[in-house]
Amino acid sequence: MIVREDSLIIKNVICVEEVIPHEEWFRPALSLRRNLVNEDIYYTSPVVFKVEEIEDDPGLGKYTYYIGLNEEVEVEEDAFFVQLDYLEIYPAIYVRCAEMEELDDAYALLKKHAHENDMEIEDSYYHVCFDVFDGVVMDIYARIKGKKGEE
Repeated sequence: MIVREDSLIIKNVICVEEVIPHEEWFRPALSLRRNLVNEDIYYTSPVVFKVEEIEDDPGLGKYTYYIGLNEEVEVEEDAFFVQLDYLEIYPAIYVRCAEMEELDDAYALLKKHAHENDMEIEDSYYHVCFDVFDGVVMDIYARIKGKKGEE
């Protein structure tokens, strides 16, 4: 895996948050895409998600899902999602994972790269999911908070 410095910006983003077991991370992503299509809303980006650990329960995580749309939509008050003007992951470093089993290695590589380059990165990572054949390839982004020693 190669660490790259780049950014990711997606416009007209729908955002959904859920607390779910880690092994079910993919279910809300599939549901979100299916619900958008059922409403004749067209998504223009891969599903992006961020996970935050639940301190008292290591089996659960707070998952935030993002998906870009071709245009703004009217959001009703009782909608299961919110709309954002954009999702911006900048500045950032990222790696591409071809296998789900590589995720822990990807996190470690991003931490190592940040340490070696005096960067401070956020604790939670953004996962950009690309559907390929019968699987998923993920780009794992870490937002850079700044250089160590900067004020």
